[in-house]
Amino acid sequence: MTAYSVVLAPQAEDDVREAYFWYRERSASAAESFRTEVFAAIDAIARAPLVRLPDESGNRKRMLKRYPYFIFYDVLDEVVTVLAVAHHRRRPGYWQPE
Repeated sequence: MTAYSVVLAPQAEDDVREAYFWYRERSASAAESFRTEVFAAIDAIARAPLVRLPDESGNRKRMLKRYPYFIFYDVLDEVVTVLAVAHHRRRPGYWQPE
């Protein structure tokens, strides 16, 4: 099995931080649960990033189970780059280059 390294784009880091603080204003346990689920999903992506098929832009996505967020990522050689952790309904495609 190939080992993939993971890089979080600055936008993805901002996404996680903003969502974490949004949840924390409402519930500390929800915020921690969100963060745990995001990083568990990223770990799963790193183990098998090619499981998800790429879209027309070449990006792949994984949906979180308990929160309305997708993790968008791409794979180049043995590097997975997390591009965004995007809410299902807020600003669709904001993270994609124009």
